[in-house]
Amino acid sequence: MPQRRGAPPISDAWALDCADTYARGVPHDRLERLRARTPVVWLDGRTAGRPGAWAVLRYADVHHALVHPELFSPQADGILHGPASDADAFRDDAGPDDAHDAALIDMDPPARAMLARIPSREPVDFVGEVARDLPETLRNTLAGGLYALLRHPAEYVRLREERADDKLVDSAVEEMLRWWTPVLQVWRTVRRGTVIGGVPLLAGEQVTLWLVSANHDEEVYPEPGRFVADRFLQGAWPHLCFGFGRRACLGARLARVHLRAMLVALLERPGLPRPAGEPVPLRSSARHGFAHLPVRWSS
Repeated sequence: MPQRRGAPPISDAWALDCADTYARGVPHDRLERLRARTPVVWLDGRTAGRPGAWAVLRYADVHHALVHPELFSPQADGILHGPASDADAFRDDAGPDDAHDAALIDMDPPARAMLARIPSREPVDFVGEVARDLPETLRNTLAGGLYALLRHPAEYVRLREERADDKLVDSAVEEMLRWWTPVLQVWRTVRRGTVIGGVPLLAGEQVTLWLVSANHDEEVYPEPGRFVADRFLQGAWPHLCFGFGRRACLGARLARVHLRAMLVALLERPGLPRPAGEPVPLRSSARHGFAHLPVRWSS
């Protein structure tokens, strides 16, 4: 489809669909430029080997699409979004294989036993050795939460000192999810003609809602690149990590339970987690995680 209306061509927008772009992590600088210049932009899909789609990047526009499924119909994309409860449980983003795996996930996770796989002072790959038994999206979520603490040691120390404050711990879990955002984008189909971000859309066109971009929208979250443990105690807008409204991700509770259990176990264990080498991000424009995340525990 040509660049037919609404948004002039943007030279670096094509890179959002290119897996190699993510070799060093999510290109937040590029997303920031696009949000400011063309927050709804056409991606032709050629670099990803798929049909073109409109990329929606701002928080307000992503939120609008999420709360109007009558205009933006969800598509299945094979991403795990929670435990199965009925035939419709995975209607948004999960496939049958992930549904089977999700039904087996313990909602009272043995986080301490998992962290016991990190020996004192010896390097270990959190992804390949510590969280290896978890489904991919959940594994990516926990790795991202740990990485937030590794990148922000002062916030980790504060959380340890105030770990009895349940509200602060809960806020930190929400901030981990916002800061990391394990599912970068979700797909929607335009059901009838509408307008989003000033761009007219036609029925049948494809739209990608960039959750990671919305969750780093500086108009909503000041200094979005910083992990701020108490951000959600300060009246921050809800993050869009799990979507929003009645079509929100069914795996939200699952992710929060596991992430909170890991955080509590980390804060209780003597010593501190430290980087043990350079992490290797996934080369993916859909899933946000690591191929390897080397860590060690200082006692």
